[in-house]
Amino acid sequence: MVAGSGRFTSVLARELATPRAVLDVGAFTGSSRGMQTSAARYASALRTPPTPASSPSSSASNSPPPLSSNSTVRPTRTKRQELPKVPNTFPILVATVVLALSSWAGFTIYATNKEKLSSSIFKSVLAQVKASPQVQQLLGCNARMPVLKPEFWLAGAPHIRGSVNMMQGRVDLSFKITKPSGSNSNSSSSNPGSTGGAAVGTVYFTSIRAHKHAPFEILRFLVVNDTTGESVSLLDSQGFKSIDVESGDLL
Repeated sequence: MVAGSGRFTSVLARELATPRAVLDVGAFTGSSRGMQTSAARYASALRTPPTPASSPSSSASNSPPPLSSNSTVRPTRTKRQELPKVPNTFPILVATVVLALSSWAGFTIYATNKEKLSSSIFKSVLAQVKASPQVQQLLGCNARMPVLKPEFWLAGAPHIRGSVNMMQGRVDLSFKITKPSGSNSNSSSSNPGSTGGAAVGTVYFTSIRAHKHAPFEILRFLVVNDTTGESVSLLDSQGFKSIDVESGDLL
């Protein structure tokens, strides 16, 4: 009996696994209604074909149309602020450059002029000019030594033109002299050939040397009255020929 029931159970399980044998389950169960009903439900579930997956095209066609961008994106209003006006700095830049160049040029002129004033050759030339009676008579100094003419743009210092270059063997100077203050009286009587207003003169001095070991040769030593045009050559009257390189004295 037990062997018969076990065989029946194995056959029933095999038939239930096969969809074709679902309707024959009642033959083995006799009048078992409950098992037939469940087997029929299982067979109908197996026979029901799977629902086909919806294609992208159908889902896209069934989906509602997207809303337009005008209805979704609301325009934003931005307040435009005017840019600040940039000031024109070109005139300030030009003025700064001009001021810098003027300062540099003024300092250069002042420094080189100061260097020439302190040179030994200039001091020797000026000493000979002041001590010359001919120069005093030319300017109407009334037996008083002439002085250097001050320049206001050099803060009262005289302006020495030219160059003093002992290494290259060239000395070329020119500067202004004038009669001292208080020497206008009796200038015409003491110097009949000069005018009372002749107060400014220009001194020219030039000396060169041919090579490094050669002595300096004085080419020009002249004083000219700027008003009358009269001149005095100290080279001829004093007989200067050369310059002492070490001391700067005129020989």
